[in-house]
Amino acid sequence: MYAMVDYMRLLFYNLLILIFLPFMLARILFKSTNDRDYRLNLTQRLGCLSYDGPEGLIWFHAVSLGEVISSEKLVRELLEHSKIFLTVSTPTGLRQAKKIYGTSVEIAYAPWDFNLFIKSYFNKIKPSAFVIFETEIWPSMINTAYQNNIPVFLCNGRMSNNSFKRYARFKNITSDTLKKINRIFVQSKVQATRFINLGADASKTEVVGSVKFDFQDNILNSNNNANNEKIVLFASTHSGEDEILIDAFINLKQEIPNARLVIVPRHPERANSISSMLNKKNISNSLSYNSLLNFNSESAIVIASIGLLSSLYSQASVAFVGGSLLGSSGGHNIIEPAAAGCPFVVGPYMYNFEDILEEFLNAAACIQIAEYKEIEQSLKTILTDKDQHEKINALALVRQNKGSSKLQAGKILQSLNN
Repeated sequence: MYAMVDYMRLLFYNLLILIFLPFMLARILFKSTNDRDYRLNLTQRLGCLSYDGPEGLIWFHAVSLGEVISSEKLVRELLEHSKIFLTVSTPTGLRQAKKIYGTSVEIAYAPWDFNLFIKSYFNKIKPSAFVIFETEIWPSMINTAYQNNIPVFLCNGRMSNNSFKRYARFKNITSDTLKKINRIFVQSKVQATRFINLGADASKTEVVGSVKFDFQDNILNSNNNANNEKIVLFASTHSGEDEILIDAFINLKQEIPNARLVIVPRHPERANSISSMLNKKNISNSLSYNSLLNFNSESAIVIASIGLLSSLYSQASVAFVGGSLLGSSGGHNIIEPAAAGCPFVVGPYMYNFEDILEEFLNAAACIQIAEYKEIEQSLKTILTDKDQHEKINALALVRQNKGSSKLQAGKILQSLNN
């Protein structure tokens, strides 16, 4: 009886995917107007994969840029023992994956979660295991692996309160799907509770910390550069945040004349529009595609490339981590500036990193503002108060929490060898 109910739920789910497929295709084509790589290998999203490599490798799915960067240490741990087939869902993720791994890892777009597309991929790859990263709970993907006796592992699991509420609306199919996962490795007890409340087997759910702490320390210069410039870095900014942050910088520069600005938009295709915004506010600026911060006579540099944040954090005097100011994005990785020894400020909306942020706040290792009016004062405090600057250096906290990548990889490989 349960098998029939499960089958009917999956059938209905796949019917919905089929109905929305034209809209999904239209969305990809629309996005390709800003990033032509969305059209690259579009047929892969429809399950058409050209692959004749070895069988028995591990299929690892990391949805986008942030997940590709965060999962690198875990993937490399697994690579020491197995071949990897890595799938992503965005062009930025694909480009970063190719930059990181070159030809050592097979890389492709993941198929949309429609049964025929998914089966085509599994038939081509024939993986020995399927590893999903963080919150990629796709019913058809996980069910196909389950039906073919391919073990499924969810690594670095996290479930924001907003995500929990969304999945809870479809608790029946979510519960069915989670029960088919062999092991769920989560970042904290709060995350474990949320997964279990959605139907995950408590005996298969384990708290192992976050792989995001496994950054390589990258301390180059977290204070001043050779020209004694105070470098203010606005990192991973989203549309709507830049103007607010730029206004804060303008006010800050009136009090700290040697302040210089670096803006790294989350989506580099926005770099030109940010440069135009700076020009309208009479801030001289230039575009850059590398991490060499040569300001010359300019007051600001806009970075039009990805994968440079680690180096930029290590050169900055202070950073504001974007995606946290307006509420639609839920924040971005705060461990990266911490690992580079860069004091940082975040906005009020950090629900994607709530557990990690709590650790930083409890250790007084960062500043979280309640509203945008506090940005200027927070940045000024760090730049002018030496004691506060050193207090917010959160490198020690990062070092204390390292090791989750190796731990999770070991548990996966041990499970596969049993």
